[in-house]
Order: sequence, then C-alpha cells, then structure tokens
Amino acid sequence: MGKQTRETVADARETAVSAGVTADETAAETGETADATDETQNETGAKADETAAAPGETGDDDAAPADEAGDADETGDEPAKDARAGGGRVRLAAIVLGAATVVLAGFGVWATLAAHNLRASAAPQNIAVTNGAATSAVNHQIDSAVNTVFSYSYADTGATRQAAQHLLTGPAIRQYNTYFALVTKDAPAQKLVVTTRVTNSGVELLSGNRARVLVFANQQDTRAGTGQTSYAGALFAVTAVRQDGKWKIENIDTFNGQA
Repeated sequence: MGKQTRETVADARETAVSAGVTADETAAETGETADATDETQNETGAKADETAAAPGETGDDDAAPADEAGDADETGDEPAKDARAGGGRVRLAAIVLGAATVVLAGFGVWATLAAHNLRASAAPQNIAVTNGAATSAVNHQIDSAVNTVFSYSYADTGATRQAAQHLLTGPAIRQYNTYFALVTKDAPAQKLVVTTRVTNSGVELLSGNRARVLVFANQQDTRAGTGQTSYAGALFAVTAVRQDGKWKIENIDTFNGQA
C-alpha cells in the first residue's frame, strides 16, 4: 500500500506538472492568439480608418465636379441672361419700330391733309387752269395790247404812243415812255416800221383782278426805201390788272431789266 500510494502520488504530481505545462503552453498560445487577434483588429481598424479616410478624399474629389457643375450652372446662367437681354432688345426694337410706324403713318395723314388744304386754298386764288373762259379773255386782251404797243411806223409814232396810254397802267406807262422815247428819236431817221405779233402766250396766274402772262412774240423790222427786213423774237412776262372790265398791262418784265 505504501509503495503504490507513493507511485500514485508521483504519477499524480507528474500529471499535475504536465497539466500545468500544458495549461501554461495553452495560455501562452492563447495569449499569442489574443495578441494576433489584437494585431488583426488593429490592422483592421487601421484599414478601416484608411477606408474611411479614402471616401473622404473621394468625397472631396467628387465635390470638385459638384463645384464644376455649379460653375456650369453659372455658365448656363450666362446664355440665359444673354437670351433674356436679347429678348429685351427684340421687344425694344419692336416698340421702336411700332412707334416709328405710328409717326410715319401720322405724318402721311398730315401730309395728305396739308396737300389737300393747300390745293383747296390755292384753287380760289389761281383759276388760270380751272376757269377757261376767264383765262381766254386774259390771253386775248393781253395779246392784242402787246401787238399794239410794240408795233409802230416812223411816219406816225404819236398814234402808237396815244393808243398805248389806254392799254397800259401804273409802272408800265413809265417803262413804255422810256422805251418809246428812243423809238421817236430813231424810227424817223431810219424809216423804220416794226410789226409785233404774239405767237404764243400763257396765263401763269389768274386771281381776282390780277394776272401774270408769259408772252413769246416775233418782231419784223422793215426799213422803208431799202426793203431790208429782219426778224427777232422776244420773250417777256406781263403783269396785268383788270380795270373797268378790261385787262391792262401793269408791268413788263423782259428778264434783263429793259422794257
């Protein structure tokens, strides 16, 4: 019994020692495993931190396109602003053109009315075209007066001067007397006979008792005793007035200051 007991105790001790060694080894291994696990966890945490940081960096990169998109929006606003400005200019141009059209239309109406009023006001003043009978009377009487006062014979210049006094009036009498003074002096010496004939005349103005007549006449000059004859044309304007129902020459305009 004593020997077996001692052997049993020794075996128990060895088992205990072995168990202790095994427990220590197991504990060491467990510690190493725990340390490895901690390192793995640390590495995992570090990677997680890096991963977390990476999205942040990626987010920053993504934010840049967003900013660029914002810039794009601003760029997009510029065409929109230009479009609005262009639309405003179009509307302004339309308003200006519309106003110009109204002004031009108003001017056209005014010009039409003004022209009508001028014709209406001028018609009673100048009836040279509208009143054929009155115009014909002026033409006939002035033509006859011109033929008479500018036709004479060296043999009797006094007769022409006397007739002229009944056909002329006002300034025309003074003009004619100046002109005829030369006739009275030169015609007898040259034995001159002058015949005047109106070939064409036109009433330029006929208003009330006043008229203006354009006259074109031919003059034939003959020198008695020699048979020499010459012809000349004359163009002048006559201002006429109606006195006692007859048209008389008031002024003679030869366009060169001489009657």
